[in-house]
Amino acid sequence: MMYFPYFRGRQYDLLALKDIAEQRCLPPNIIPIIEPVRDIRALPQTVAAFMAANHPLVIIANPTVSDYALTQQKLHDWHEWANDPNLIVGHILTSTTLPDDVTPSPDQPTLLIAHHYDKIVAVQHAGWLETPTYLLVPPEARVRQLVSRPSISLFDHAWLPDHDQTYANLVDGFFSDDWVLADLLGYQGVSDYTIGGHDYSEHGYPAKAVTLHLTYFAGEQLRIHRFVSDDRTDFSHPKEKFFQAVAKLAAWLPQQPLTVQTPAAKQLAAYHKQHFPGLGVVKRLSLVHHLQTMAAYFTQHYPA
Repeated sequence: MMYFPYFRGRQYDLLALKDIAEQRCLPPNIIPIIEPVRDIRALPQTVAAFMAANHPLVIIANPTVSDYALTQQKLHDWHEWANDPNLIVGHILTSTTLPDDVTPSPDQPTLLIAHHYDKIVAVQHAGWLETPTYLLVPPEARVRQLVSRPSISLFDHAWLPDHDQTYANLVDGFFSDDWVLADLLGYQGVSDYTIGGHDYSEHGYPAKAVTLHLTYFAGEQLRIHRFVSDDRTDFSHPKEKFFQAVAKLAAWLPQQPLTVQTPAAKQLAAYHKQHFPGLGVVKRLSLVHHLQTMAAYFTQHYPA
């Protein structure tokens, strides 16, 4: 069983991944995917950290959700490591994707992400669906009937409340058990957009509440607990709202099993007695916690 957590290359995503690479805690069957969205120094730094750790990493060569791909001259490029055997070059299937883009070399695996059934049918008819080393597809019955090769299911589990709701309406809930279904349905592995979700905005979404998201396992099921500030009336005072939310985390965490009390979760909870670190640090630590949680689970249940 493999797990491909999917990240958009925002600053806090990349810093979380760099932290994880330097900790060297990921088992080899957890392979992060980065879709670059900004030309920032953290991108090559993160790639370098994974290559130094001798751990595989996927970089999407044709990102589609920002104007990053349109920038001709990159100040912070990742191609220095393009020939490293631990760097997997990925492509999102579009009308311009070619078989050569996803044809692996003896030392260079490739990955193809196919979001849409119609495009999967076209590639299947063209005869090169078997070409990439890894194939990520939506977990749909019609896709399973079409695709005979081993594949990875890609699904978005993150819940984004609409305008008249907040995360306070669902403080604790189910997140995923894709690995259980993958065994039953014959998938080679699973992929998701972690706690960040598929939706991408260049400037983020304003929120009236500050919410801390922590994933944790209850048996085979991954759940998510949300610590929401009491003040949700307007968009002001993020510092005060953060301390309202983190106080709830600090009270909840010591009552949980030790497996939930990851180093990142403890570091985040400790801020209730410290300064406001900024929401970027909060997001980074939440992502590091998620990866530490998944690493511990896969190491125990799916040793590579």
